[in-house]
Amino acid sequence: MNKWTLVALLFVTFLLSACSQNEEDLQNYSGVIGEGKAVGYEYSVIKEENRFIWEIGYKGDMSIIREDVNNENYLERFRLSVNESQMALAKLMISVSYLLFVLIAAFIFYKKYRRMLHGIGLVILVFAGIAVYHVFVSSVDLSSSLHDAKFYYLLLTN
Repeated sequence: MNKWTLVALLFVTFLLSACSQNEEDLQNYSGVIGEGKAVGYEYSVIKEENRFIWEIGYKGDMSIIREDVNNENYLERFRLSVNESQMALAKLMISVSYLLFVLIAAFIFYKKYRRMLHGIGLVILVFAGIAVYHVFVSSVDLSSSLHDAKFYYLLLTN
């Protein structure tokens, strides 16, 4: 081994030891440990000593809830619903962008190459079908996760 390899290994060892945390450090941590937002629903999980405090809300109307054995499962499901809504919204936006790209490309091919469009038309139609399918699936997923978030929000705040 040359000396640069040894220096790099030594540097990585120091870097890893400086970045690692003990279990004691994690147990004494107080502050925000998780948060998320999606289509009006939001949550923030705050750890204070050995308990968790949740701030959940819908369109700015925030409620503070202390986690206990009775509501722990509902709070976790609300968090998962909001996170799933966030992912479904991102997938929907990507799918709609893809559909718009396919439609614009089809329009350009139609304007420039009308005579050649017969051979490429089937390929464009397949890509458009795939895009429409993904838009439909993403919108159903978003709707489902938003209904779940609404259910758990109402359950926790009433």
